[in-house]
Amino acid sequence: MNARHATNAEITMPRISTAPHRIGRLTTTALLAALLATLSGCAERARVVPLAGAEVTPPARVDLCDTLSLPGHWPDGTPVNGLSDLAWEHDAGLLHLVSDRGWLHRARPRFEAGHLNGLSPIDSHRLRDADGDPLEGSAADAESLSLRHAANGKLGDTEYWVSFERDHRLQRFRPDGTPLAPPVRPEAAADAAANKGMEAMTRHPEHGLILGLESPPRGAASKETRLFTLEGQQWRYPLATPTGSALTELTRDGDDLLALERAFAPPAPLVISLRRVRLGKPPELDVDTLASFSSADGWWLDNMEGLTRLDDGRLLLLSDDNASPLQRSLLVCLRPR
Repeated sequence: MNARHATNAEITMPRISTAPHRIGRLTTTALLAALLATLSGCAERARVVPLAGAEVTPPARVDLCDTLSLPGHWPDGTPVNGLSDLAWEHDAGLLHLVSDRGWLHRARPRFEAGHLNGLSPIDSHRLRDADGDPLEGSAADAESLSLRHAANGKLGDTEYWVSFERDHRLQRFRPDGTPLAPPVRPEAAADAAANKGMEAMTRHPEHGLILGLESPPRGAASKETRLFTLEGQQWRYPLATPTGSALTELTRDGDDLLALERAFAPPAPLVISLRRVRLGKPPELDVDTLASFSSADGWWLDNMEGLTRLDDGRLLLLSDDNASPLQRSLLVCLRPR
């Protein structure tokens, strides 16, 4: 319904360098480079970019397999900003992306010699309400995406489960953005702080849909947030040690989960943490940090909010540019060792 279809021609990704920056703040050199790129039209082209300088040592437990900076629009003019999560569909070999502006996108990643070097947009749709009208404003603030029927050997039956953090609602949608059912508001998210709700979501083979609150709910310990199922199971999740750490996404890795955290509390460094979660009997779990990327160590990071696992075990991380010209929508490829 009223989809905006991008061309199927592959977006080429020329390599360029980029200056380091943090959320909402750029060095003068980086700002000048961004302005020049915009004037030259580069802002409309996705491109391979470095995530750090050559002198920066990657974490020991992951390998980098390149990073894309996504354009502000697809070739047909569809906006590609405010991206908050992504999910991998095994059956079609496609990435599904959701934005907090209420857009759903499908795209096909391209790899060469194990490295991410391209992306082909397929189509885009607006999330809609029961009357068929596009979601707008705070009602469109989609933060997490999970797919159902994405690996059952059938094409065309995939469902979207989307969480919205402003009013703590969860809703199922068709691929064209129309709702499949009325929204639900899980009781376990009712005590979440404003704009700190269901930021993370994935499917687990034993527990089904698992959701996570971005920050500690009311009454919880200061560094502990909550994972929960719709059936009432809950786990206490200890956030990473960097100041301002918040849970931004979950994805399944076998019987375990992988968690993405973002720590943003200026003047402290921006830190992105990738962690393995082993679920125990509720409310217990174990968390192990696989990798940590800090702007203080020379990593050129942004507002990482999305995480998904590909069929071969590689991970894709996605940043939300907040529709700001001073930020980037980054698609980062990691390979855990």
